[in-house]
Amino acid sequence: MRPALRKVTLGLAIAWLTLVAAMGWWMSQRTMAAWLDSLTASAEYEAENTALVIDRLFVEMTSVANMVARQSQVIQLATRYRTDPPGMAELTRQQRAAQFTSDPLVRKVGDVMNALAKDLRYARIYMNNMSDDTVTASNWAEPDSIVGMIYSGRPYLIDALRNGHGTSFGIARLLKTPSYFVASRIDDADQVPQGSVTVKFDAPEMALYLTGQHIALIVNRQGRVITASSVSFMLRNVAALLPPGTALPPDGDEEPGEPMDVRPVAADGPADQWLIDGKPYLLRRQQLSNAQYHLLTLAGMDAKSSMQRQHLLIGGLVAVAGLALILLSSHAVGQMMMQRQDERYAANYDALTGLPNRRAMLVQLDRLFALATRTQQRALVAFIDLDGFKAINDTYGHEVGDQFLVEVGRRLSAGLCANEVLGRVGGDEFVVIGLVAPPGPDDPDEAVASIRSRLVPLLIGNYSFGDCSIDYPGASFGVVSVDPSLSSTESVLKEADLLMYADKQARRAQQTA
Repeated sequence: MRPALRKVTLGLAIAWLTLVAAMGWWMSQRTMAAWLDSLTASAEYEAENTALVIDRLFVEMTSVANMVARQSQVIQLATRYRTDPPGMAELTRQQRAAQFTSDPLVRKVGDVMNALAKDLRYARIYMNNMSDDTVTASNWAEPDSIVGMIYSGRPYLIDALRNGHGTSFGIARLLKTPSYFVASRIDDADQVPQGSVTVKFDAPEMALYLTGQHIALIVNRQGRVITASSVSFMLRNVAALLPPGTALPPDGDEEPGEPMDVRPVAADGPADQWLIDGKPYLLRRQQLSNAQYHLLTLAGMDAKSSMQRQHLLIGGLVAVAGLALILLSSHAVGQMMMQRQDERYAANYDALTGLPNRRAMLVQLDRLFALATRTQQRALVAFIDLDGFKAINDTYGHEVGDQFLVEVGRRLSAGLCANEVLGRVGGDEFVVIGLVAPPGPDDPDEAVASIRSRLVPLLIGNYSFGDCSIDYPGASFGVVSVDPSLSSTESVLKEADLLMYADKQARRAQQTA
């Protein structure tokens, strides 16, 4: 039974591992899909809300620039200093600033700008004339004042004077701070341009509004990150993340930024996944109302690999636990099978000689009678009693007596034919059963004589067990051959037993004669 049990155990183990692998993969895929859906929804929600905040900031900056540009005192000041007088460009910034700030209206408008900038946390508000010269600014009284700075060629100033409104991102000339610039044109009563008002909002201040659990990036049309909630992305280039066909080549006004290593992971899948400098992210894009900029939201996917490892670990633990249970169950079943085999063996076999016992021989005899009836043969039974066995036990001890019984069983087994069975049915009693052909008319006892001639000599002779040597004269035999249809197992055993006793008496009489 053990090979069969091993095969069953191996089959169960393979089936269990296959089931765990299949179910583990299926459950992991469902869990990962649900997690990805949740991450996508979170990133989309955060992108939408952040875009609303950034759009409001740009609207606010434009509104403030428009409001300041329409103030009567600002229009008055712009009209007064519409263009620089001849020779102004040859002066130093400080000399130009001294001339401007000597005017009380310059200082008054600058103070208003300063108060407004502080309230709104703008870096600076300033006014330029048609010569791009800074007439006044919110920091006019500070050491780093920009009054007198000539910002010629700045795109936001050019656009403001030409179109009424201008916006741009750039690196501030003095402090080297990345900043947003929004400018509005100053018109007089006749709608003649007199200059512009600019609101400057530093990118680090803008980044404070990019709050959330994910990384938010404001990217220009060249792919440069101009504001980021993560410092590692700031002023880097991620043009590959922009919507297809929207990225523009560098325009020469600003550096494009050091490119990041951006590679798609599953761009054609349900979620836009990218590797950025070796780290996985889920990308959500959001167009801002200011068409110059895009809002990108990056949801980190580092948890994906740890979740997969966790799923693999759990699957491995389940597989190991199941295998352990299968092996333990197999071991327990094996022990039960061995115990049952031992019990069956003990119930049917003699513990000393290993031969079938009385119970087993009776069962075998019933089967033999049934087979003999079907095949029209005769049943043969030989009853053997070991003469003088008690004397051997008494003389040499039970250990030698046991060895003697084992040797008797071995010798008798060696003399059996293919269809004969030997069993030990008592302390010194053995039985041989078998099938024989029906007797012929000339010699009805041929089968009986044949088995006697084969078995009787086998037990006669010397038995040596170590230092002990026994010269054994032989055993008593009672052999009978019966027609199973005319007899029974009980009667044939009784008849063989009677014949054995008759043989024993005859042998005793012969030995005493």
